[in-house]
This record gives sequence, C-alpha cells and structure tokens, in this order.
Amino acid sequence: MKRSEYNLAQWLEWMENNHPTEIDLGLARVGEVYQRMALDLSASQIISIAGTNGKGSTTALLESIYRAQGYSTLAYTSPHMLHYNERVRIDGADVVDELLIEAFQAIDIAMGEGAERITLSYFEVGTLAAFYLVATQQPKVALLEVGLGGRLDAVNVVDADLAVITTLAVDHIDWLGDDIEQIGLEKAGIARANRPLICGELNPPKSIANYATQQQIPLYQVNVVFSHTLNAEQQSWQFEGVDAQDKSVVIADLPVPQLPLQNAVTALQVVSKMALECSEQAIIAGLSNAKALGRQQRVDYQGVSLLLDVAHNPQSAQYLAKSLTGKGLQGNVQLVLGVLADKDCAGLVEHLKPIVKHWHLVTLDVFRGQSAEDLSQVLADQGVEASDISCFKTMQEALAASCENVTEDQQVVVAGSFVTVTQALALT
Repeated sequence: MKRSEYNLAQWLEWMENNHPTEIDLGLARVGEVYQRMALDLSASQIISIAGTNGKGSTTALLESIYRAQGYSTLAYTSPHMLHYNERVRIDGADVVDELLIEAFQAIDIAMGEGAERITLSYFEVGTLAAFYLVATQQPKVALLEVGLGGRLDAVNVVDADLAVITTLAVDHIDWLGDDIEQIGLEKAGIARANRPLICGELNPPKSIANYATQQQIPLYQVNVVFSHTLNAEQQSWQFEGVDAQDKSVVIADLPVPQLPLQNAVTALQVVSKMALECSEQAIIAGLSNAKALGRQQRVDYQGVSLLLDVAHNPQSAQYLAKSLTGKGLQGNVQLVLGVLADKDCAGLVEHLKPIVKHWHLVTLDVFRGQSAEDLSQVLADQGVEASDISCFKTMQEALAASCENVTEDQQVVVAGSFVTVTQALALT
C-alpha cells in the first residue's frame, strides 16, 4: 500500500518506525524539512511555551481566555492521553483525522526521496504537522507547547511572537543534565530578540536573565514585573502586571481556576502583553472554564470520585500535596501511583508522604517503566511502613482496591506518569 493511502493509525505507526532514535534533539534535520515545506505562519500570533511543569495548564488557560474573547485558536501539546488527535486542538476541539493525514502526507513529501531523504522522529513529525495546520487553518492565536527541551526542541524552528517559561526543575536528566542554570538557559533559548519572554518561575536561575540581556530580549519576571494577591478567603484574586506598552495593569476579583494559580498568573501576563484585545469578561470566563486532561481532573469511577493529576516529578508532587492539604486531605488520600524508572522517585515520594493514607502502587509495563515492587522499595527507603503499601500489576486492580478502601473523608488520587493517568482515564 502507498503511504498516500494510509489511514491515521498507519501514519502513526510509520511515525514510530521511520527514525532510529525516539528522542533526537537538534534543529538541523527538522529545520531543513520545515524550509522545504515553505509554510506561511504570518496570519497567526505565535506563543511558544516551555518549562518543566505547567506547560499544559498554561496553554489550556490561554486557549480558554482567547476563545472566550472570540479569537480562533490552535493549541499544540504533548503527550496525548487516549488519542493522538488530542495533541492538536483547533478552536477547542481535537483535530480530525483527515487534517492530520493531510499534514503527514505533506511532511512525507518534504522529507524527500533517496539520498535526499531526511528521517524525523515521532515528535518532530508531529511538530511539523502542527506547523502545517497553523499555516492552513490560520488561527488568530497559535499556542505551541515545547517538548522536554527548549533551544534544541523542534518547536524552536519557529520564531514565536512571545515566549513563555512556566516553571523549572531538574527533570529529564539523561537529555538535559542536572544543572538548573543550564536547564534555564535551554528553556530561554525559545525566546527571540526584541520579543517578550514571560517567566513564571518563582526562583529563576540567573542564566535566564543573563541570556535575555545578551540577546536583547525583554524579560518579564514574576514577582518583579507581574504578581498576584489572593483575597483573605482565597476565593478570588487580583492580577498586577503590565500591558503591551509596559503600562500598569490591575485586574481585580478574578475567579480561582481549577488549574494551578501560578500558571494563571503567568497566562494573564501573556494576555496583557500581547497586542490582542481581551476584555475582563473574557478573562474571567476563560479562567472559570479552563481545564486540561489529567491535571487536577475529576472523573467518576464506579460511583467513586477520582482526582487525576500527572504529578511525575518532585516539583509537581509538591504542588499536588499543597493543593490537597489546602482541601483538608492531609493524611486522607488513597493514592494510586505509577512512576517511570528514570524519574526522581524518592523526591516525589518525599513530597507526597504527608497526604497519603495508603499507597496503591501499579506496575508500568512500558519503555522506561518500573514495577510496583521496585517503587515500593523507594517508599521503604523513605520510611513508609510496609503495611501502608500495596502492589498491583494492573491499573484496574489498583483502582478497585483504592475505591474499596476509601472512606467519606478521604479522596482517591491517581498520580505519576502520563501513562498512569492515561490508564485510569481509559477505565472511566
């Protein structure tokens, strides 16, 4: 069968097999194919979003606000949960198969033939597909979530009108190293001279400001240029920042979103800085309606309420624990947890310990996955009693046990890898 006749499933299989390396950072190959495609993205305002955590939430918040104002949007995110189509949302809806196939066909042609053929990784093909859809669908706002890197990530082929860094932490050590200054520099590499860089990291490494100064990038740093104030009851908040002309902006009585407030503050500075009109009514509606798969998401499982969150490293685990403690759930969580073996499992467990009543560990039978038994050893090393740990081979078994044991004053939480949360979603 010719590739021109492939359905989406066949194209996705082709993407997985057409390049020898799953992760292959660098812009030379993907940049050459992008040039061959000669895409015109000029009809869209492009926002690139990098960071260790919070990229998906910040993207969802911006998408919701701009859609509430009536702008057309395209959001490119990764990874997906249940269906590949989730990676590209057009006006809030997952992209249809036909548009993805059209994009993949165009990329395949641009990759060339014979000696001129350039192979691309799964992520690189997906990123070029998003660029193709920006060019053909011409959304007013294109939100591009950067992958695990920054400077060498395929998304960085495009010059963004505005760049965002959400939060930073040591993660993906095999590819990015364990130096937070270097990680900050890699993330800052998505910004361009004379175009704004919005940084929502509360404790930014010096490398970000140094790079911005060297490259003549106007940097807007949280708690320096923009900030927020919660009201006494923590039921609403006020944003303080600057607009496109760097004049002061104050927006009061904002609703606390379902997604992390730190990301909402960053999103509002992006909206304030972009030269796109957004009313306070649209901002309020966007904050109220914003949601993202697997992030502080509530679902029902056989009559039991589950909270799903892709907290898979110490920083995101710390946020999850703080959020649940604020809801009176300290020591009252039945936690279903599965974590990839190359993560800082000890750091993650350390932050989650105060909220957990019982640990329901699930084996992840995937690339880089680890068994529940190996994860239980990490817990034991962190001082968790064996009687508070159960190990399961499948998500279904882990969910059944957690739901059976939960009491009215407790909450079942599914956390860890995207794989873990995806398995839970598939059962609901």
